[in-house]
Amino acid sequence: MTRAELKNYVEQGREIEFEYNEKRYSITYVPHDVRDYISFCEFYKETTEVCSVDELEKVERDGVTVMQMLEHLPKEKIWIF
Repeated sequence: MTRAELKNYVEQGREIEFEYNEKRYSITYVPHDVRDYISFCEFYKETTEVCSVDELEKVERDGVTVMQMLEHLPKEKIWIF
């Protein structure tokens, strides 16, 4: 997935789920009264909440950024809802 695709999906409010190194992750856009945010987490683990795709790209898990994960995944490992 490219940065432009990620930004487009987030701006549309789409949920993104993907599998990386045998772990499942999700990215969810959350509209809120005070300020909208983007939530990123490994399934059933603590979430990281950020305010922009720029911040989301830089979030790290196991020494790899979200963008590095997404750039290297085949399309069949990414699900868009």
